Amino acid sequence: MNKENPKISVVMSVYNASAYLRESIESILNQTYTDFEFIIINDCSTDNSWEIINEYAKKDSRIVLINNPENIGLTKSLNKGLKIAKGEYIARQDADDVSLPQRFGKQVLVLDENPEVILVSCDLEVIDSEGNPYSKYQRSCKPEFVAWYLLFYNYLAGHSQVIFRREPVSKLGGYCETYLYAQDYQLWSRLVKIGQIYILPEILLQYRVHTHSISSDKK
Repeated sequence: MNKENPKISVVMSVYNASAYLRESIESILNQTYTDFEFIIINDCSTDNSWEIINEYAKKDSRIVLINNPENIGLTKSLNKGLKIAKGEYIARQDADDVSLPQRFGKQVLVLDENPEVILVSCDLEVIDSEGNPYSKYQRSCKPEFVAWYLLFYNYLAGHSQVIFRREPVSKLGGYCETYLYAQDYQLWSRLVKIGQIYILPEILLQYRVHTHSISSDKK
């Protein structure tokens, strides 16, 4: 990896995610595409998440740490990560989800070969707290129709599986901090006005649903 100019900046915010954090971090570090920095923001966790993060940071120089002195929530934490990101592309993942090894390589290829594409998503496999798959989110929409679907709901279904161009998002001011939830949907709705959103018809991420997932009360 070129530390000064990595291709990707991976941004992960962590709040009391120790139960699934190791598996999530390792799924990033084990990507077949390796030209990335990994920005992890600890949002004042009260469990041992910070100790786990530091353990991995000592082993892998690609990890960049931010430790919030107080809990500020997901949206503001992500913006802190975006502000220090050096990569041409931003990849997202929540601290309880799992990226499949080929994810970054396949998504980067789409962005590199299609300058009109501003964001790349993919299909998802939904897993439970034990990692057992029980559902799938699969989208077959062509890029030119994604904007229409976004008028009605978050057609991309998740947040963890996307990778997008950093520069246009920075120019838009990043995530809107008045949105404590659905900050991803709000950003997609702005991005689709200036570029295409492409959905890879392949499962490249396992999206975990459990008692404390983002769908309930995760910060």
